[in-house]
Amino acid sequence: MASLCLALAQHLSFPALSSERVRDMEVEHFSHPDHPLILMNQVLEFSCELVICSGCEGPIWGPCYSCTSCYFFLHKKCAELPREIKRRIHRRHPLHLLAKSPYKGNYLCNRCTKTFNSFVYHCSYCKFDLDIKCAFEPGFFEVDSQFAHKDHPLILNEEKEYHDEGVMCSVCKEPMSGPSYSCTSCNVFLHKKCAELPPEIKRHIHPEHPLRLLPNHHMICGFCKETCYESFVYCCFVCEFNLHIKCAFPPCVYAADQDQGHQFRSLMNPLSFKSISFTCHACGTGGDDSPFMCTMCQLVVHEECISLPGTLKTALHHHPRIIHAYQHQQCIESINKYCGICCREVDTEYGVYYCPDCDFVAHVNCSREYGDSATETGGENEEEQSVTVDDQFMEPSFRVVREIKHGEERIIEEIEHFSHQHNLILNDKVDDDLKCDGCMLPISTPFYSCARCNFFLDKTCIELPKKKKWQYHENQLILSWSRREHFLYNCVVCNQYFRGLRYTCDVCRLCIDVRCFKSLKDSFKHGGHEHPLYLPADRKKILRCTIGGRGVPPWVADDGEIIPHCSGCCVSEESKVFFKCAVCDFKLGMKCATLPYKARHEYDDHPLFLTYINANDYQPSCIICEEDRDPKLWFYRCEECDFDAHPECALGKYPFFKPGGVLTYPKHPHPLALVIKTEDYRPQACDTCGLPCDDLALECTDPNCSFIVHRDRWECYESLW
Repeated sequence: MASLCLALAQHLSFPALSSERVRDMEVEHFSHPDHPLILMNQVLEFSCELVICSGCEGPIWGPCYSCTSCYFFLHKKCAELPREIKRRIHRRHPLHLLAKSPYKGNYLCNRCTKTFNSFVYHCSYCKFDLDIKCAFEPGFFEVDSQFAHKDHPLILNEEKEYHDEGVMCSVCKEPMSGPSYSCTSCNVFLHKKCAELPPEIKRHIHPEHPLRLLPNHHMICGFCKETCYESFVYCCFVCEFNLHIKCAFPPCVYAADQDQGHQFRSLMNPLSFKSISFTCHACGTGGDDSPFMCTMCQLVVHEECISLPGTLKTALHHHPRIIHAYQHQQCIESINKYCGICCREVDTEYGVYYCPDCDFVAHVNCSREYGDSATETGGENEEEQSVTVDDQFMEPSFRVVREIKHGEERIIEEIEHFSHQHNLILNDKVDDDLKCDGCMLPISTPFYSCARCNFFLDKTCIELPKKKKWQYHENQLILSWSRREHFLYNCVVCNQYFRGLRYTCDVCRLCIDVRCFKSLKDSFKHGGHEHPLYLPADRKKILRCTIGGRGVPPWVADDGEIIPHCSGCCVSEESKVFFKCAVCDFKLGMKCATLPYKARHEYDDHPLFLTYINANDYQPSCIICEEDRDPKLWFYRCEECDFDAHPECALGKYPFFKPGGVLTYPKHPHPLALVIKTEDYRPQACDTCGLPCDDLALECTDPNCSFIVHRDRWECYESLW
């Protein structure tokens, strides 16, 4: 064996190769992990010994991979076999390539029932095995070049015509005509276009893998479902998908309407292509008629889908246009795979309408046929229609005081915002305890802060326009802020008290916290659930405006809807707005949908993070209230301290406003501060009603004055005026 390895090295003239070049040809193969393999392009010829492939146990005569340290060889094709394949003989699971039998001794191939001990495709679930020769079509391992005619050169004949000679092309089996290649010694003739067929192609009809030109053994074409009689066909050896040469490069008879640069043609020979079952790449639905195909990229479409509009305008989505794409996955980076209209799953391999400004996608038929909601728009005005609906209301909420330019980038360093009396400075250093005064969520960089007082605004809140056209409301909304620090608002979406930026409607008095405003979408992906969530159509309706200000607002009126229990907290949602899962019964209320991802509590020195499930939750309890906690419900956790808490315990009863604001009232001589009196405080009687102040209260800041009144009782609060 050692002498054979030495002879092999001498035969291939390894000393003439530089060490760098040898390293360039080295590959690592799973079947031979101890040493690298080197690609040998020379034909191996030895006088008395055959070189055997360790993958298929066949002799090696052409290019191979070899280990120079030990007697190990692989055909180039055996070394490049896919690690996973799918076969019709075993549809339930994919088959994985193993270097040897997973059983002791030899094994039986489930197709040919022969035994040997080399490469095998194996299903560990079913104990199903295919040797590699049975896993692929006959001839796969025998052909190393495009056409097996190596004895003589093929001569190009540019002008020769074959009249009534019965000469057939050795590849497509069609009569010879036009330019051709021929070997008269062997009576081999090839059309020029057949001889120059690419060895590998990619087609939309089978986008998963490339198709390779291989010898034909009466395979069935995956497109026209007919038996292939040509000598060669295009095959996917991973999925057993086959394609006629004529279906891979179809002839055409006339041009159809062109769209988006595609050259659609009706396929020739209608009798042959009659009643073809196919899936339209434009709309994703099936067809059983004569299809049209793009000769440039092999798209297969219905005749009526050739003239699909490139853009649509739909009232079901707030951005001005949705665009047609032949493959969702090529145009959209979003994880959203559910139709924004019918909420059913979208097949990413076929055509959809998508929004270029967000993750909205929709089935083609849903986009075009949803009543009067979809209005087609012509391509000529596409540039004008790309202006968003909000552009007409894009009055900024701030004024630029100072900015710098870094190349083409414009950096706004200082602004004047309508919500604050001082200028705000751009900042990129954040403290864990900081909250945005606009949305009351943990601050993220970059943000703007006041150098004089404790006021912060997140960049997303800064960029909110002063006036906004909202897809769920007929009238424009106005961004508002109250300078009275003791005044609290109730959000109609989540039904929670807050103090911060809000959008309001002057007609129907709708009031929405910007935290909820930024969270409300047609569909989105939440970290607490594996499937996308969507806003049901009937929930969108309750956010509509009362035209002219007459009648009861929809969010107040009883619509008869039974509000479901939220899957995050298992409480019947306090507001009428909630999300549903497009796949399962998961429902999410707005209160849980807008929970901050991070919280602080005085009982722990570290930040607490919103947690959806803990695999090691054996004895779940809340550290703060010391009561049991349902392990199926969301909670806040510090991993470092093993600290768990209910969301309401970690955040408190009023998480979306900052206590401590100081104001002076007419009926009291000293400034009063807004405070939250919890159970940790000794109850103090209200100076107006005499009841204990154990919730929101206004307390005197003078240390010599013990005055206190309820803030959440109107009669107590009114007494200050």
